[in-house]
Amino acid sequence: MKNAAIFSAAIMLMLTMAGCGTGKSSFNGYVIKGKISNANPNTQVFLDALATKNVDVIDTATVSKDGSFELKGNISEKKLGRLRIGTGAVSTFIILDNVKMEVNMNAQNPNEITVSGDPETMQLTNLITQIRTMPADQREGYLQKYVDTVKSPLVGYMAVSNLQIESNYELYQKFAQKMNQQIPNSRITQEFQAYVASMQNLMNTAIGKDAPDIKLQTPDGKEKSLSELRGKIVLIDFWASWCGPCRRENPTVVAAYKKYNPKGFDIYSVSLDQNKEKWIEAIKKDGLEWNSHVSDLAGWNSQAAALYGVRSIPAAFLIDKEGKIVAKNLRGPALEAKLAELLGA
Repeated sequence: MKNAAIFSAAIMLMLTMAGCGTGKSSFNGYVIKGKISNANPNTQVFLDALATKNVDVIDTATVSKDGSFELKGNISEKKLGRLRIGTGAVSTFIILDNVKMEVNMNAQNPNEITVSGDPETMQLTNLITQIRTMPADQREGYLQKYVDTVKSPLVGYMAVSNLQIESNYELYQKFAQKMNQQIPNSRITQEFQAYVASMQNLMNTAIGKDAPDIKLQTPDGKEKSLSELRGKIVLIDFWASWCGPCRRENPTVVAAYKKYNPKGFDIYSVSLDQNKEKWIEAIKKDGLEWNSHVSDLAGWNSQAAALYGVRSIPAAFLIDKEGKIVAKNLRGPALEAKLAELLGA
């Protein structure tokens, strides 16, 4: 699973930027001026406010004939922001505050971006440059130290988002607490805290961990628990009748079941359906002949999905005879190879 913070990949693609100068605007709000070279007529510049889940466009400007633009407004609290040209092929991150900034970009070359603004924006710019230019094998150690010492919660948020949460969960927790102390009412703080809390279940379902038990109802209304299959190699398969990729994968899962079930393989299918009739219809149509089909018919509010940290489907967990998770999200040939390893070809 990729890092739940949505800006990590974008930061890695940011190219070197430089910035200088600070200063509050005489206007009691933000003023962002600059020039866009090689811009097409009527090109628009967007100012986005960023959080972990959403991107809100809070201002726009049309580039003039000489390439200049100006954004002017007022915000009630400091935010993590992004200035982008059109759909965002060229963009830069900023700390959006009621200050004066100057940003110059090239609409045809994402390498050509210069930013000047307040000290936090300069710090953010320097961080992005460091991440972009340092050797990959040095990046994690650098960011771990950076997150521990940085004073700005928004700059720190961008830093921690570049660390894999699976191997840095305690650091994520610590920084979430720090954000709550510094900017408790900020939307990005509240969403980040919720994200970190939700990832606790993902930590509980890491490879090598005991698979948490699930107990839900079958289509005929009887309760069926995962633990009833202890002693077998079991694929916990999260799917739904409305999920196209899940349905396309079902023939592979059926073939694996037919081949390896006599050797001690079984499947525990957890549906994220809400419509019982469509769920049952899909089971029959796809020939899912094993007995362990369960659901609470709660869709994405499924208790089992929350327990396993499932945020997209199809999702699968392979557990051994002792109930330990030995693999995740194996599909097609990868599932076949793992079953052959565990049960013999």
